[in-house]
Amino acid sequence: MAEETTKTLANYVLETIRDDLLSGRYPPASRLDQKLLAEELGVSLIPIRESLRRLEAEGLVRIHPHRGVFVAEYSAAEVKEIRCIREVLEELAIQLAVPNLADQTLKHLADLVEQMEQAITASDMARFLALSEAFHFAIYETSGQDLLLRMIRSLWDRNRLYQQCSAFLPEHAARLLAIHRDIYTACRAGDASVAGQLVRRCARQTMEIILARMALELANEQPAAT
Repeated sequence: MAEETTKTLANYVLETIRDDLLSGRYPPASRLDQKLLAEELGVSLIPIRESLRRLEAEGLVRIHPHRGVFVAEYSAAEVKEIRCIREVLEELAIQLAVPNLADQTLKHLADLVEQMEQAITASDMARFLALSEAFHFAIYETSGQDLLLRMIRSLWDRNRLYQQCSAFLPEHAARLLAIHRDIYTACRAGDASVAGQLVRRCARQTMEIILARMALELANEQPAAT
């Protein structure tokens, strides 16, 4: 019983810190105060340190001996790498998933697409992104590949960190909505090959939106020529 309680506490600490990181509570490159985290969560330093080591493995923080723990910085090179890996893994996931999609799942996908359109109309980009994630994983989860899903989930979590700086706009969402509709159509038709090509396109466009925003912000930071 004590071991189960310890695991539950460790998961609570891990999920809380991860959610705070992905929500943008801590700016990139900022230092995390482990003692303050322990006080806020009402735990000892042990689960804090264990959680931070796991988050470092996920790429969300960097641990520097004798210096401390820092939120990972934004990197255009990493975004490009995430894009390449996502394209490959998500194409594989959907190709394995399509033959297993039941009518109930297809209906759920159609409902999610409709909700995404409503989110765009309301200019609620946070909701659109959450619905998009739900749409993709509703498909991928039917692949039956747990390790593959964990790998994709880790990439999506890292992607969420970058979305904090991407100024996602309704026109971006509208383009992605069209791809989601096509993915749904391919899934309903049982065409795994086309569905795979479409999720590649979806991953590529999502990451290109982030890259474009990062390039714009970098340009704005450059001193004006004299």
